[in-house]
Amino acid sequence: MTRQVLDHIRMKLRQPTNLEAYDLIFTVDTNTLSQLGEYQEHLKKYKGPIITIDHHSPDPTTLRISTYSFSNERATSTAQIVYSFYENLRIPMRRSAALALFLGIAYDTRHFMLATSEVFGIAASLARRGVNALDAMRLLQVPMAESERMARLKASQRLIITRIGGWILASTHVGSHQASVARALVMLGADVAIVAAEKKRQVRMSLRSTQEFYDQTKVHLGRDVAKKVGELIQGAGGGHALAAGICGQVEKEAALERCLNAVREEIVSKK
Repeated sequence: MTRQVLDHIRMKLRQPTNLEAYDLIFTVDTNTLSQLGEYQEHLKKYKGPIITIDHHSPDPTTLRISTYSFSNERATSTAQIVYSFYENLRIPMRRSAALALFLGIAYDTRHFMLATSEVFGIAASLARRGVNALDAMRLLQVPMAESERMARLKASQRLIITRIGGWILASTHVGSHQASVARALVMLGADVAIVAAEKKRQVRMSLRSTQEFYDQTKVHLGRDVAKKVGELIQGAGGGHALAAGICGQVEKEAALERCLNAVREEIVSKK
């Protein structure tokens, strides 16, 4: 899907090895530096200004290296924040930029399932700038790769179901595609899904919940669970109320157990 979108908006990806050649760096929609892979260390050594733009709960490590940080947890996507820059600063917007923003908003709101009235207004504004909404949505519709389908099926074989206060929590582990698996488990009926993937004693986890779970418990996965568990496992975590991620230095079984305990504690404490 990434290649399909980049080709359509005529954008090329570059992977520079020397960040010092750049006067300014933006990190976008990146809650924790670990998401950047090898660039994590490059950013820590970079001497120039770094500007972060994100709609997640800010991670302390990311904030420490940022010269300026623009964060808005109420925004449904980082693309929505970038759109506000265009509007507030009255910057002319090219059609390619409008399309990129539309796609960013559509993807992060799950094809507008999580969109607010404000977001629909933004989508209409982008359509007036030349975005064909139907064609744009087709760019986001790509067949699921076999590896992703296999990950979902294998994760189901290892599934552990836990009931906490009337809520159904599903936890499992995979080799990859943990975010896709977590989404699938929620669609299957879980109120909360926790999926871990371990590689060389480093674990990454994706957490998802239903809107109903958040509305009734007020348990914010990013702030109340991922952030706390990330610190416990010598890593980092964060995200949204309904979707979050964690990385750390612990075996997957221990990480899953700590996540379940954290969710349990939050449910009890917020009663």
